Amino acid sequence: MSNNSALKVGFFVTLSALALAGVILFFGELPIGKGNRVEYYAYFKNVGGLSKGADVRVAGVKVGKVKDLRFKDGKVEVVLELNENVPLYRDAVAKIESLGLLGDKYVEIEPGHPWSGKLPPNSVISHTEVPPGFSQMVASISKTAGSIDRLALNLNLLLEENRKRLDDLIVNLQELTKNLNLLLEENRKNVTLTLENLRETLKVLRRELPQLAENYNRLAENLNGLIKDSQPYAVKTLKNLALLSEQLNDELPKLVRNLNTAGETLAKNREALAQTLRNIAKITKKIEEGRGTLGKLINDKSLYVELKRSVKTLGEVSSLVSRTQLHIEAFAQYEGEGDSKAGVNVMLQPDESKYYLFGIVGDSAGKVTKKTYYENGQPYEVVEKEYKPEFNLQYARIFPDRWFHFGSSFVLRFGIKESTGGVGVDYVYNPKLMFTFDMWDFGREDHPGEDLNPNTELGFKYMVYGPFFIKAGGYDLLNSKYRTVFVGGGMSFTDNDLKYLLGGMKLPSF
Repeated sequence: MSNNSALKVGFFVTLSALALAGVILFFGELPIGKGNRVEYYAYFKNVGGLSKGADVRVAGVKVGKVKDLRFKDGKVEVVLELNENVPLYRDAVAKIESLGLLGDKYVEIEPGHPWSGKLPPNSVISHTEVPPGFSQMVASISKTAGSIDRLALNLNLLLEENRKRLDDLIVNLQELTKNLNLLLEENRKNVTLTLENLRETLKVLRRELPQLAENYNRLAENLNGLIKDSQPYAVKTLKNLALLSEQLNDELPKLVRNLNTAGETLAKNREALAQTLRNIAKITKKIEEGRGTLGKLINDKSLYVELKRSVKTLGEVSSLVSRTQLHIEAFAQYEGEGDSKAGVNVMLQPDESKYYLFGIVGDSAGKVTKKTYYENGQPYEVVEKEYKPEFNLQYARIFPDRWFHFGSSFVLRFGIKESTGGVGVDYVYNPKLMFTFDMWDFGREDHPGEDLNPNTELGFKYMVYGPFFIKAGGYDLLNSKYRTVFVGGGMSFTDNDLKYLLGGMKLPSF
């Protein structure tokens, strides 16, 4: 290698070393691999010798340094530069501590508690503490030393004034110690046994005391809860007792007078009462002998068995009737082409899994029938419309919805729909909204000469307010020629509504 190249390499190495030393002197440490830094601010009345570049520690671990010290509004603003991954919270506390009695100053931060909320970067740590200075510590130590001197002087005076008493006390203590030694020697075996028993007792207490304490705490909590829950009832009970006492004070004299009057009346009618008792005895004797209707009923076991069976049957019927829920629905709906329909449905629901539907419907479209007549021996058919009520009679099963919406249910109905065979499916989304689908009249004849599909109705029913509901949907959907929509509404009553309405009505007297 030439001298010129060696000179260049040496110059480059020297310059790099000087740059590295400058960085270390300027920044205090190499800013390599430190990650991102964030700043916080703290204000102190006196920093007590804290200098720029001093350590910042959390739980004794160095997490940053003091970046700058500035005067602001009569206080010292300390700029703290911390690692970004150090979490601080809004109740954090900044303290100025020292590494020894006369060591370097540094800032110790208590990070606070998560429940107070996170302290964002560039925020002020509002809680700060400054330890007392060295002069204050010396003054406090001097004051304490003076107090100790005064205490020693007072103790010396007390000993001088009570020396004789102390001598007597020492002699008595020696005698007491001697007697105790003799007592222990004489009762060493008993003392040893007592100590063993005490040790066993302590073991049992150590084992059982936590459980006893837990039971006591639980009992205290239960008693507090019971007292708290029972306080309104206790106050009410005391008020009722006070009211009862007042009423007794008012009514007791009247009751005593009434009892005296009743006693006098019984005394005056003693003979009549005796005769009544004799008559009752005669009637009882006849019943025991089986005479009369009541006597036969009591003494004939077959009558008793039949009566018991009848009462049981009546009880079962009454129980079934009381469990059965009643729903009455009156509706009317308008269909396309000027047709309309109205009716009343009654639903009896003995339990939550099924119900029975009975109804009567009036349809303005009428019911089409074909009749055969003969003229001159030749048959001919006539299509006639009859406008008469049609009937519903269906059995329904209820299945809870376990797939789509909790609390909803599916209802499968089959039986007679408007005097023809029909089936239906309902989806009860909630007590106010229900979707319905019905299919009936599989052999339709309402349009002679046409091969029509069964009649269908798809719609919804929504409870608007109280017993009132609206309904709408599509009608005769499987036949495009007659497909239309329907709208309608009505009222729906339960047995509770009927009881309320009937209870509020005044029936005419006869």
